[in-house]
Amino acid sequence: MLFSANNLLSIVNDILNYNRIEAGIITFEHIEMNVSNIIRNVISGLKSSAEDKGIGLKLNLDDNLKHTVLGDPTRTSQVISNLVHNAIKFTQTGYVRVSMEVEVQTETHVTLKIMVKDTGIGISEEKHKLIFERFTQADSSTSRGFGGTGLGLAISKRILELQNSSLELISEVGKGSTFYFVQTFEKNKITPEELNKRVLPKEEDKPLTGICILLVEDNPMNVLVAKAYLERWGATIDIALNGLESLKKIDVAKHRLILMDLHMPVMDGYEASTRMRENGVIVPIIALTANLPDEIREQVKNAGINDIVLKPFLPDELYSKVLHYVFKD
Repeated sequence: MLFSANNLLSIVNDILNYNRIEAGIITFEHIEMNVSNIIRNVISGLKSSAEDKGIGLKLNLDDNLKHTVLGDPTRTSQVISNLVHNAIKFTQTGYVRVSMEVEVQTETHVTLKIMVKDTGIGISEEKHKLIFERFTQADSSTSRGFGGTGLGLAISKRILELQNSSLELISEVGKGSTFYFVQTFEKNKITPEELNKRVLPKEEDKPLTGICILLVEDNPMNVLVAKAYLERWGATIDIALNGLESLKKIDVAKHRLILMDLHMPVMDGYEASTRMRENGVIVPIIALTANLPDEIREQVKNAGINDIVLKPFLPDELYSKVLHYVFKD
């Protein structure tokens, strides 16, 4: 049941993600990120999947990248994860190798080439363009043999295109495939060594132990998913099913953070947040919403809400924002 539920959730998230991209309701952050660490984290997270299949998972990183860069770490991680996950899925023997090379570097910018090479089933040349279409795989037997929606590559392709890059493919049937993209980033003044000193604590260390969070959400599936992640990170969760209930349940001596859905019956998140602020509640509030941030930014600000996490939320984004506000000075 757990496997089926996680698989269904993954499919739903992919579909919602793709629809958000196509509808233009996707924004990109421009914040410091360590590309090498992002790739290492992807490798670490998928290592067990490769080991289960008995294939190698290799990593080659260019030492010439001395600085962090400015970009969207969540989206970059999403693209690389999709490519590595796909490579592992379609490789029965041999290895998957992830590489990062510095192609061009100036004082202010760096151009990186990120490649994922596998020794898997490969793709015939006439089907190279086809696999980047949504809900499409090389042929029907691929879906039966390996599963998946055929959305991962389409999502990755669109994310890169929206950042002035493109997803490329070199492949031969029976010999494997190499997916790669070249992207130029603005350099950040902070070096990876300095950024590493400020990295988030590990999730398995349960950094939210002893922290109580009020989750205000009427959708049972969203409650289930958010609660599972927050408890995994050590938090204790109280749940309110609408804004009115949240006004009754909020305890400023107990709750360190409020996660507030914006669209609920009885009382929505805007009104609930406004009333909390009027009542003197200064606990940070993070809105959970599928709306385009630019469309609701003024309403969110007027309601006294501190930040936004977009649905379907990415665990890394939720994790970083929760930690930021819980431990904010």
